Amino acid sequence: MDMLNGGLAGKLILFAMPLAFSSILQQLFNSADVAVVGRFAGDNALAAVGSCVALVGIFVNLIVGLSVGPNAVLAMLIGQKDRGKISETLHTVITFGVFLGIGLMLIGWLTARPILDEALLYINIYFISIPFMVIYNFGAAILRSYGDSQRPMYYLLISGIVNVVLNLVLVIVFKLGVAGVAISTVISNVLSTALVLIHLYRRQDEFAFRFEKMRIKKQPLIRVLKIGIPAGIQGAIFSISNVFIQSGINSFGEYAIAGSSLALNFEYFTYDIANAFAQAAVTFT
Repeated sequence: MDMLNGGLAGKLILFAMPLAFSSILQQLFNSADVAVVGRFAGDNALAAVGSCVALVGIFVNLIVGLSVGPNAVLAMLIGQKDRGKISETLHTVITFGVFLGIGLMLIGWLTARPILDEALLYINIYFISIPFMVIYNFGAAILRSYGDSQRPMYYLLISGIVNVVLNLVLVIVFKLGVAGVAISTVISNVLSTALVLIHLYRRQDEFAFRFEKMRIKKQPLIRVLKIGIPAGIQGAIFSISNVFIQSGINSFGEYAIAGSSLALNFEYFTYDIANAFAQAAVTFT
């Protein structure tokens, strides 16, 4: 997509809708887990996974918000025709994403215990996928910076199908219950991350990713964080309030937890659509 010339309205819509669908797909990983365990693993499993929806939302929205930073900085470099700094920024972003993902995973493990009870098994396995989610979203932000919001959506669509199939196999065939849906989510996130990195590795221009170039440069990192941190906090703050609400709902039993978690997913879908147009405006500006 040529983001520097021609009409604007149509391109904003074509850019934003795949981005919205990508965010919804990430949230649907957890929704698929809720649906499968609810149908095939019983009420206790449904309540355990459902009670994690709000906590999962914190990390998904935080990571999606943080990815605005790389998206905006790289888009500015393209707009300014300063392509010499693109490779340096790209490798800084991905390297930082590795460390950030590991840090968020450790924070998740430390904070989950006082918040959750029977859902610990699910959430502890789920948090293994956090580093991959960060790298995927940062990689997708790199693609979106030059107008490609469709390819990340296709990668998530493939991963989503794999997630559902693995959910059914691990829960119905192998009887793994809560652990099964968590493992399938981890595998799906690894797949989407691999697809993004393979695409960047195959490029032969300034957006090419090379493992030997992975390092963090101070100036690109500061530029990314100045935009990404406020956007990440903004994305997560709504989900943080829902964690406290969820703790109250948990006292009403399994059916209340299940109903609340399903409704919360629809709230996130609505937010994702609005947020996609906001991110599109940031990128084009």
